[in-house]
Amino acid sequence: MSQAKPRAAETLYLVCGLIALTQVSWGLIVPVLPLYAKDFGASAFELGVVVSSFTVARLCINIPAGLMADRFNRKLIILTGVGAVGGILLITALVDSLWLLVMTRVLLGLAGGIVITVAQSLLADITEGGARGKAMATLQAFQLAGTSVGPALGGIAAGVFGPRAAFVVGGAVALGMGAVALIRMPATPVLRPDDDLSGAERTNAPSARRSAWVMFRDRSFIAACVTAFGVFFARFGGMQTLVALIAYRAAVGLSSSTFGITLGALAVLNIGMVPIVGRVSESSRKVPIVIAMLMTAVGYVGMSMVNGLALFFVAIVFIGLANGFSGSVPAAYCADILPASLRGHGIGIYRTFGDFGGLVGPIVVGALVDGWSTGVAAAVVAAISGAIALAFAVSARETVGRRATHRLIF
Repeated sequence: MSQAKPRAAETLYLVCGLIALTQVSWGLIVPVLPLYAKDFGASAFELGVVVSSFTVARLCINIPAGLMADRFNRKLIILTGVGAVGGILLITALVDSLWLLVMTRVLLGLAGGIVITVAQSLLADITEGGARGKAMATLQAFQLAGTSVGPALGGIAAGVFGPRAAFVVGGAVALGMGAVALIRMPATPVLRPDDDLSGAERTNAPSARRSAWVMFRDRSFIAACVTAFGVFFARFGGMQTLVALIAYRAAVGLSSSTFGITLGALAVLNIGMVPIVGRVSESSRKVPIVIAMLMTAVGYVGMSMVNGLALFFVAIVFIGLANGFSGSVPAAYCADILPASLRGHGIGIYRTFGDFGGLVGPIVVGALVDGWSTGVAAAVVAAISGAIALAFAVSARETVGRRATHRLIF
């Protein structure tokens, strides 16, 4: 069985902790937005700009961050990005206008995007085979924890000390964690272009070095990127937008507190699934990805027909279980099929597809709900997830287990 490289365990938890902090920084503003609206006299549209600016910035930085990961020391890039996150959060506490807030959110999105992309590349470097699947599942657990902690931290700090205190607390925690990583995280060498190749593969490598876009000659890489789009589309457009609308409909009638508890329970479920996801992904990457996307489709078919509380909870459990696999296994699969010399660039492209899905998902779903109904919107999410499952089953090759095909075509 493949093993993690030396000191990988400590580095894994340090890197996952740093990524969790970037998720915390995203969520800090959620509970304090109404307070900023009052202070700055912002409209609903302007608040939407504040929220989306973070995602747009991440969308723009993923590929450049991947290129940096392939050319420079990854530890240095990560620590610089974490330091920037901490500093920007502290500056955010001092802004006195809405547009300065937008600017700091853009800068935070750029810094956070660099940290996540380069850190994911680093995790792929220090693990291989089954250990990589476990590492990506652990990463997802930390991200879920960060997503949950951010709004809670922001709300508590704002309630006790005022809305600006949330950013001071977040910035201090980020800088402290960065200092720990500076001391404890081992240095990572800059990979030479041919470090992961041998024989005939090394002979064919120059064309790949001249243009990393040849990655798109590999149907498996395309399938991974399209899957990332579908996962984020369903997560942001489905779970965070559509499911909330359905939950508050008269037929379901959940209160905000009950719905919040439900989402928290799903997050705990996903964290508890980490060991299972790691073990399953040791024997196959392809099968759990296909099953997860099919389960997502089934869950949203159920959502399209919801007429009461029972069916709603059955559907949301299907979606929650699918998220446990679809969040981490596709990322491990993408790392498997990329040569080390292109891994940073490839993961940057993969994350760009995902963030684009997260950006357009709520827009498309909202338009479908306004123009037709929640049922139609849920059916569309189900159709997209099912189509991606079928495309991945047909196009993608297996990368671990008995059916693995280690064929480098770019």
